[in-house]
Amino acid sequence: MKIGFDAKRAFHNFTGLGNYSRTLIETLAAYYPADELHLFSPKPNDSPRLKSLLADPSVSSHFPTGFWRKIHPIWRSYGIFDDIKASNVQIFHGLSNELPVRLPPKVASVVTIHDLIFERYPQFYPRFDRFVYRQKFRRACQQADVVVAISEQTKRDIVDFYKIKEDKIKVIYQSCDRQFYLKNKPNAPIKKATLISYNLPENFFLYVGTINERKNLMGIMQALNHLKQANNPINLVVIGDGGAYLKTVKAYVLKHHLTAQIYWLPKVNFADLPAIYAAAKALILPSFFEGFGIPIIESLWSGTPVITSENSCFSEAGGDGALYVNPTDYQALSAAISTINTDATLRNDLILRGSNFVQKFHGKQIANDWQALYKSL
Repeated sequence: MKIGFDAKRAFHNFTGLGNYSRTLIETLAAYYPADELHLFSPKPNDSPRLKSLLADPSVSSHFPTGFWRKIHPIWRSYGIFDDIKASNVQIFHGLSNELPVRLPPKVASVVTIHDLIFERYPQFYPRFDRFVYRQKFRRACQQADVVVAISEQTKRDIVDFYKIKEDKIKVIYQSCDRQFYLKNKPNAPIKKATLISYNLPENFFLYVGTINERKNLMGIMQALNHLKQANNPINLVVIGDGGAYLKTVKAYVLKHHLTAQIYWLPKVNFADLPAIYAAAKALILPSFFEGFGIPIIESLWSGTPVITSENSCFSEAGGDGALYVNPTDYQALSAAISTINTDATLRNDLILRGSNFVQKFHGKQIANDWQALYKSL
Protein backbone atom coordinates (compact mmCIF):
# COMPACT_ATOMS: atom_id res chain seq x y z
CA MET A 1 0.00 0.00 0.00
CA LYS A 2 0.93 3.63 -0.49
CA ILE A 3 -0.05 5.67 2.54
CA GLY A 4 0.30 9.43 2.96
CA PHE A 5 0.54 11.18 6.33
CA ASP A 6 0.08 14.73 7.50
CA ALA A 7 3.52 14.79 9.11
CA LYS A 8 3.76 18.36 10.37
CA ARG A 9 3.79 17.19 13.99
CA ALA A 10 6.18 14.34 13.21
CA PHE A 11 8.69 16.85 11.84
CA HIS A 12 8.24 19.75 14.22
CA ASN A 13 6.64 18.68 17.50
CA PHE A 14 8.72 16.76 20.04
CA THR A 15 6.09 16.17 22.71
CA GLY A 16 2.68 14.43 22.61
CA LEU A 17 1.34 14.72 19.06
CA GLY A 18 4.82 14.59 17.58
CA ASN A 19 5.73 11.50 19.58
CA TYR A 20 2.49 9.82 18.52
CA SER A 21 3.13 10.61 14.85
CA ARG A 22 6.76 9.50 14.77
CA THR A 23 6.12 6.35 16.78
CA LEU A 24 3.27 5.25 14.52
CA ILE A 25 5.20 5.88 11.31
CA GLU A 26 8.33 4.14 12.66
CA THR A 27 6.23 1.20 13.84
CA LEU A 28 4.51 0.77 10.48
CA ALA A 29 7.87 0.97 8.70
CA ALA A 30 9.34 -1.67 11.02
CA TYR A 31 6.54 -4.24 10.77
CA TYR A 32 5.25 -3.58 7.25
CA PRO A 33 8.32 -2.53 5.25
CA ALA A 34 6.69 -3.34 1.91
CA ASP A 35 4.33 -0.38 2.28
CA GLU A 36 5.33 3.05 0.97
CA LEU A 37 4.97 5.75 3.62
CA HIS A 38 4.79 9.31 2.28
CA LEU A 39 5.30 12.12 4.78
CA PHE A 40 3.87 15.54 3.95
CA SER A 41 5.26 18.43 5.99
CA PRO A 42 5.13 22.20 5.41
CA LYS A 43 8.85 22.46 6.21
CA PRO A 44 11.80 20.07 6.55
CA ASN A 45 13.67 19.63 9.82
CA ASP A 46 17.19 18.31 10.44
CA SER A 47 16.54 17.27 14.05
CA PRO A 48 18.46 14.14 15.16
CA ARG A 49 15.11 12.75 16.35
CA LEU A 50 14.14 12.32 12.68
CA LYS A 51 17.36 10.78 11.41
CA SER A 52 16.48 7.09 11.67
CA LEU A 53 12.90 7.63 10.49
CA LEU A 54 13.89 9.51 7.35
CA ALA A 55 16.66 7.02 6.58
CA ASP A 56 14.16 4.17 6.32
CA PRO A 57 13.87 3.04 2.67
CA SER A 58 10.09 2.79 2.87
CA VAL A 59 9.72 6.44 3.91
CA SER A 60 9.74 9.44 1.56
CA SER A 61 9.20 13.13 2.36
CA HIS A 62 7.22 15.81 0.53
CA PHE A 63 7.38 19.58 1.09
CA PRO A 64 5.71 22.55 -0.61
CA THR A 65 7.40 23.91 -3.71
CA GLY A 66 7.25 27.12 -5.70
CA PHE A 67 4.59 29.61 -4.60
CA TRP A 68 3.41 27.38 -1.76
CA ARG A 69 6.77 27.62 -0.01
CA LYS A 70 5.99 31.27 0.70
CA ILE A 71 2.66 30.46 2.31
CA HIS A 72 3.51 27.05 3.73
CA PRO A 73 1.26 27.41 6.85
CA ILE A 74 -1.86 26.94 4.69
CA TRP A 75 -0.29 24.42 2.30
CA ARG A 76 -1.50 21.54 4.53
CA SER A 77 -5.09 22.62 4.01
CA TYR A 78 -5.09 23.71 0.36
CA GLY A 79 -1.84 23.39 -1.60
CA ILE A 80 -1.19 19.80 -0.57
CA PHE A 81 -3.83 18.49 -3.00
CA ASP A 82 -1.51 18.38 -6.02
CA ASP A 83 1.36 16.85 -4.03
CA ILE A 84 -0.88 14.07 -2.72
CA LYS A 85 -2.14 13.41 -6.24
CA ALA A 86 1.40 13.29 -7.66
CA SER A 87 2.52 10.81 -5.01
CA ASN A 88 -0.18 8.30 -6.04
CA VAL A 89 -1.00 7.45 -2.44
CA GLN A 90 -4.08 5.32 -1.90
CA ILE A 91 -4.80 6.48 1.66
CA PHE A 92 -4.22 9.77 3.41
CA HIS A 93 -3.96 9.75 7.21
CA GLY A 94 -4.37 12.93 9.23
CA LEU A 95 -2.31 12.11 12.29
CA SER A 96 -3.35 15.08 14.40
CA ASN A 97 -7.05 15.91 14.32
CA GLU A 98 -7.35 17.40 10.83
CA LEU A 99 -7.43 16.69 7.11
CA PRO A 100 -6.81 18.80 3.99
CA VAL A 101 -9.86 20.62 2.67
CA ARG A 102 -9.83 18.42 -0.44
CA LEU A 103 -8.27 15.10 -1.34
CA PRO A 104 -7.83 13.67 -4.85
CA PRO A 105 -10.52 11.28 -6.09
CA LYS A 106 -10.17 7.66 -4.96
CA VAL A 107 -7.83 8.60 -2.07
CA ALA A 108 -9.34 7.15 1.09
CA SER A 109 -9.05 9.17 4.29
CA VAL A 110 -8.62 8.47 7.97
CA VAL A 111 -8.11 10.95 10.78
CA THR A 112 -6.80 10.37 14.29
CA ILE A 113 -8.64 12.37 16.95
CA HIS A 114 -6.62 12.56 20.14
CA ASP A 115 -9.01 14.35 22.46
CA LEU A 116 -11.73 16.96 22.67
CA ILE A 117 -10.49 18.49 25.90
CA PHE A 118 -11.17 21.98 24.61
CA GLU A 119 -14.87 21.04 24.40
CA ARG A 120 -15.03 19.50 27.87
CA TYR A 121 -12.85 22.10 29.61
CA PRO A 122 -13.17 25.31 27.57
CA GLN A 123 -11.78 27.36 30.47
CA PHE A 124 -8.31 26.01 29.68
CA TYR A 125 -8.32 27.40 26.11
CA PRO A 126 -8.62 30.88 24.54
CA ARG A 127 -11.93 31.47 22.75
CA PHE A 128 -10.33 31.86 19.32
CA ASP A 129 -8.37 28.61 19.70
CA ARG A 130 -11.56 26.77 20.63
CA PHE A 131 -13.30 28.13 17.54
CA VAL A 132 -10.48 27.06 15.21
CA TYR A 133 -10.14 23.61 16.80
CA ARG A 134 -13.89 23.01 16.61
CA GLN A 135 -14.04 23.87 12.91
CA LYS A 136 -11.06 21.67 12.02
CA PHE A 137 -11.89 18.70 14.22
CA ARG A 138 -15.58 18.54 13.36
CA ARG A 139 -14.95 18.89 9.64
CA ALA A 140 -12.27 16.19 9.73
CA CYS A 141 -14.62 13.80 11.54
CA GLN A 142 -17.36 14.44 8.99
CA GLN A 143 -15.03 14.24 5.98
CA ALA A 144 -12.97 11.15 6.89
CA ASP A 145 -13.92 7.68 5.73
CA VAL A 146 -12.90 6.44 9.17
CA VAL A 147 -12.27 8.32 12.40
CA VAL A 148 -9.78 6.76 14.80
CA ALA A 149 -9.98 7.67 18.47
CA ILE A 150 -6.98 6.96 20.68
CA SER A 151 -9.19 5.84 23.58
CA GLU A 152 -12.74 4.82 24.36
CA GLN A 153 -13.05 8.12 26.23
CA THR A 154 -12.21 10.08 23.08
CA LYS A 155 -14.66 7.97 21.06
CA ARG A 156 -17.45 8.82 23.49
CA ASP A 157 -16.58 12.50 23.24
CA ILE A 158 -16.65 12.44 19.42
CA VAL A 159 -20.10 10.91 19.51
CA ASP A 160 -21.35 13.28 22.22
CA PHE A 161 -19.97 16.57 20.90
CA TYR A 162 -19.99 16.05 17.11
CA LYS A 163 -22.76 13.46 16.72
CA ILE A 164 -20.58 11.17 14.60
CA LYS A 165 -22.03 7.68 14.24
CA GLU A 166 -20.28 5.12 16.42
CA ASP A 167 -19.79 2.68 13.57
CA LYS A 168 -17.62 5.26 11.79
CA ILE A 169 -15.23 5.48 14.77
CA LYS A 170 -12.61 2.89 15.60
CA VAL A 171 -10.44 2.88 18.72
CA ILE A 172 -6.75 2.14 18.13
CA TYR A 173 -4.50 2.76 21.10
CA GLN A 174 -1.07 4.32 21.05
CA SER A 175 2.31 2.74 21.48
CA CYS A 176 5.47 4.50 22.57
CA ASP A 177 9.04 4.65 21.34
CA ARG A 178 10.74 1.26 21.40
CA GLN A 179 13.56 2.59 23.56
CA PHE A 180 11.20 2.25 26.54
CA TYR A 181 10.50 -1.46 26.03
CA LEU A 182 11.55 -3.73 28.89
CA LYS A 183 14.09 -5.56 26.76
CA ASN A 184 15.89 -2.22 26.37
CA LYS A 185 15.66 -1.28 30.06
CA PRO A 186 18.78 0.60 31.21
CA ASN A 187 21.01 -1.28 33.63
CA ALA A 188 22.13 0.05 37.01
CA PRO A 189 25.35 1.75 35.75
CA ILE A 190 23.44 3.59 33.00
CA LYS A 191 20.77 4.73 35.44
CA LYS A 192 23.40 5.95 37.90
CA ALA A 193 25.35 7.81 35.22
CA THR A 194 22.17 9.46 33.94
CA LEU A 195 21.16 10.62 37.41
CA ILE A 196 24.62 12.06 37.96
CA SER A 197 24.58 13.86 34.62
CA TYR A 198 21.33 15.64 35.54
CA ASN A 199 22.27 16.09 39.20
CA LEU A 200 19.27 14.04 40.38
CA PRO A 201 18.82 12.19 43.69
CA GLU A 202 18.64 8.40 43.94
CA ASN A 203 15.11 8.38 45.36
CA PHE A 204 12.47 10.43 43.59
CA PHE A 205 9.02 10.47 42.05
CA LEU A 206 8.54 11.71 38.51
CA TYR A 207 6.30 14.06 36.54
CA VAL A 208 6.55 14.16 32.73
CA GLY A 209 4.54 16.49 30.51
CA THR A 210 3.74 20.03 29.51
CA ILE A 211 3.13 22.14 32.60
CA ASN A 212 -0.35 23.61 32.40
CA GLU A 213 -3.36 23.87 34.66
CA ARG A 214 -5.11 20.81 33.22
CA LYS A 215 -2.23 18.50 34.08
CA ASN A 216 -2.43 19.54 37.74
CA LEU A 217 1.19 19.81 38.80
CA MET A 218 -0.05 22.07 41.59
CA GLY A 219 -1.96 19.12 43.03
CA ILE A 220 1.31 17.20 43.31
CA MET A 221 2.97 20.13 45.07
CA GLN A 222 0.10 20.34 47.54
CA ALA A 223 0.46 16.62 48.22
CA LEU A 224 4.22 16.98 48.74
CA ASN A 225 3.66 19.89 51.09
CA HIS A 226 1.19 17.75 53.05
CA LEU A 227 3.80 15.00 53.34
CA LYS A 228 6.49 17.48 54.33
CA GLN A 229 4.30 18.73 57.17
CA ALA A 230 4.07 15.11 58.32
CA ASN A 231 7.90 14.86 58.32
CA ASN A 232 7.87 12.72 55.20
CA PRO A 233 9.63 14.84 52.52
CA ILE A 234 9.53 13.39 49.00
CA ASN A 235 11.74 14.33 46.04
CA LEU A 236 10.08 15.11 42.72
CA VAL A 237 11.70 15.39 39.29
CA VAL A 238 9.67 17.55 36.90
CA ILE A 239 10.37 17.04 33.19
CA GLY A 240 8.56 19.67 31.15
CA ASP A 241 8.10 23.36 30.64
CA GLY A 242 5.28 25.88 30.74
CA GLY A 243 4.27 29.51 31.00
CA ALA A 244 2.18 31.44 33.52
CA TYR A 245 0.94 28.33 35.30
CA LEU A 246 4.51 27.15 35.85
CA LYS A 247 5.31 30.47 37.50
CA THR A 248 2.33 29.96 39.82
CA VAL A 249 3.53 26.48 40.75
CA LYS A 250 7.07 27.70 41.40
CA ALA A 251 5.72 30.48 43.61
CA TYR A 252 3.89 27.85 45.66
CA VAL A 253 7.07 25.77 45.94
CA LEU A 254 9.01 28.78 47.17
CA LYS A 255 6.33 29.85 49.64
CA HIS A 256 6.09 26.40 51.22
CA HIS A 257 9.85 25.77 51.31
CA LEU A 258 9.76 22.80 48.92
CA THR A 259 12.63 24.05 46.74
CA ALA A 260 15.16 21.49 47.97
CA GLN A 261 12.81 18.64 47.04
CA ILE A 262 11.97 19.71 43.48
CA TYR A 263 14.28 19.11 40.51
CA TRP A 264 13.26 21.07 37.42
CA LEU A 265 14.28 19.70 34.02
CA PRO A 266 12.69 21.81 31.24
CA LYS A 267 14.50 19.76 28.60
CA VAL A 268 15.94 16.26 28.68
CA ASN A 269 17.76 14.36 25.97
CA PHE A 270 15.14 11.92 24.64
CA ALA A 271 17.63 9.05 24.83
CA ASP A 272 18.01 9.66 28.58
CA LEU A 273 14.29 9.40 29.38
CA PRO A 274 14.18 5.59 29.80
CA ALA A 275 16.88 5.69 32.47
CA ILE A 276 15.07 8.44 34.39
CA TYR A 277 11.77 6.58 34.20
CA ALA A 278 13.43 3.36 35.31
CA ALA A 279 15.11 5.05 38.28
CA ALA A 280 11.91 6.68 39.57
CA LYS A 281 9.81 5.30 42.42
CA ALA A 282 6.68 6.08 40.40
CA LEU A 283 5.29 8.41 37.77
CA ILE A 284 2.69 10.87 39.08
CA LEU A 285 0.12 12.09 36.54
CA PRO A 286 -2.93 13.51 38.37
CA SER A 287 -4.29 15.27 35.29
CA PHE A 288 -7.90 16.40 35.21
CA PHE A 289 -8.36 15.02 31.69
CA GLU A 290 -6.33 13.50 28.86
CA GLY A 291 -6.98 11.82 25.54
CA PHE A 292 -4.75 8.92 26.54
CA GLY A 293 -1.49 9.65 28.37
CA ILE A 294 1.66 8.35 26.68
CA PRO A 295 3.80 8.94 29.82
CA ILE A 296 1.73 6.25 31.55
CA ILE A 297 2.69 3.53 29.08
CA GLU A 298 6.27 4.81 28.89
CA SER A 299 6.43 4.37 32.66
CA LEU A 300 4.86 0.90 32.65
CA TRP A 301 7.22 -0.23 29.89
CA SER A 302 10.08 1.06 32.03
CA GLY A 303 9.03 -1.10 34.99
CA THR A 304 7.84 1.91 37.01
CA PRO A 305 4.39 2.08 38.62
CA VAL A 306 2.01 4.97 38.09
CA ILE A 307 -0.16 7.18 40.26
CA THR A 308 -2.84 8.83 38.15
CA SER A 309 -6.42 10.07 38.11
CA GLU A 310 -9.49 7.91 38.50
CA ASN A 311 -11.44 9.72 35.75
CA SER A 312 -11.15 10.13 31.97
CA CYS A 313 -9.11 7.56 30.03
CA PHE A 314 -6.44 6.80 32.63
CA SER A 315 -7.53 3.28 33.48
CA GLU A 316 -7.37 2.43 29.76
CA ALA A 317 -3.68 3.35 29.73
CA GLY A 318 -2.68 2.21 33.24
CA GLY A 319 -4.76 -0.90 33.77
CA ASP A 320 -3.88 -2.63 37.02
CA GLY A 321 -0.33 -1.24 37.01
CA ALA A 322 -1.45 2.04 38.56
CA LEU A 323 -3.00 3.54 41.67
CA TYR A 324 -5.96 5.83 40.97
CA VAL A 325 -6.93 8.91 42.97
CA ASN A 326 -9.31 11.85 42.77
CA PRO A 327 -7.16 14.60 41.16
CA THR A 328 -8.86 17.27 43.29
CA ASP A 329 -7.99 15.48 46.57
CA TYR A 330 -4.35 16.24 47.38
CA GLN A 331 -4.56 14.26 50.61
CA ALA A 332 -5.54 11.12 48.68
CA LEU A 333 -2.66 11.82 46.33
CA SER A 334 -0.23 12.23 49.22
CA ALA A 335 -1.46 8.93 50.69
CA ALA A 336 -0.81 7.14 47.38
CA ILE A 337 2.69 8.65 47.16
CA SER A 338 3.46 7.58 50.72
CA THR A 339 2.17 4.07 50.08
CA ILE A 340 4.30 3.59 46.97
CA ASN A 341 7.30 5.00 48.83
CA THR A 342 7.04 2.65 51.81
CA ASP A 343 5.28 -0.51 50.62
CA ALA A 344 7.84 -2.42 48.57
CA THR A 345 5.53 -5.42 48.17
CA LEU A 346 2.76 -3.33 46.63
CA ARG A 347 5.20 -1.48 44.40
CA ASN A 348 6.68 -4.73 43.09
CA ASP A 349 3.18 -6.08 42.50
CA LEU A 350 2.23 -2.98 40.52
CA ILE A 351 5.40 -3.32 38.45
CA LEU A 352 4.58 -6.92 37.58
CA ARG A 353 0.95 -6.21 36.76
CA GLY A 354 1.87 -3.10 34.78
CA SER A 355 4.49 -5.00 32.77
CA ASN A 356 1.89 -7.57 31.79
CA PHE A 357 -0.83 -5.05 31.02
CA VAL A 358 1.32 -2.79 28.83
CA GLN A 359 1.96 -5.60 26.33
CA LYS A 360 -1.34 -4.66 24.66
CA PHE A 361 0.37 -1.45 23.52
CA HIS A 362 3.32 -3.21 21.89
CA GLY A 363 4.19 -1.73 18.52
CA LYS A 364 3.51 -4.96 16.67
CA GLN A 365 -0.08 -5.08 17.93
CA ILE A 366 -0.65 -1.42 17.09
CA ALA A 367 0.86 -1.89 13.61
CA ASN A 368 -1.38 -4.90 12.98
CA ASP A 369 -4.45 -2.89 14.00
CA TRP A 370 -3.56 -0.08 11.62
CA GLN A 371 -2.71 -2.46 8.79
CA ALA A 372 -6.13 -4.11 9.12
CA LEU A 373 -7.82 -0.69 9.07
CA TYR A 374 -5.89 0.55 6.03
CA LYS A 375 -6.74 -2.63 4.12
CA SER A 376 -10.42 -2.17 4.90
CA LEU A 377 -10.56 1.27 3.23
